[in-house]
Amino acid sequence: MAHAPVTFQARILRKADTLPRYIVVRPEHLPGRSAAFAAEVLLNNAGPFRRNIRPWGKGNDVFFFNLTAPQCDRAGLVTNDTCEVTLIPLD
Repeated sequence: MAHAPVTFQARILRKADTLPRYIVVRPEHLPGRSAAFAAEVLLNNAGPFRRNIRPWGKGNDVFFFNLTAPQCDRAGLVTNDTCEVTLIPLD
């Protein structure tokens, strides 16, 4: 079954300067999902960037994906910025 694109607001997060930035995706944005999947991602309509959307695990029901510095630069985003995220599943 093909999954439709989804758009939502999210914050660019980072645990430490030496680690990649990431975005948390709440489970209500991904109904019926429980496993990792590939997607094209738009950040404030910049992109698309191919990312793997992965379950957080550890008893948590959220998903996440990492962002590279060039992707954030292209979208004009830094850590703690809020942006519009569009996920286009590739399955």
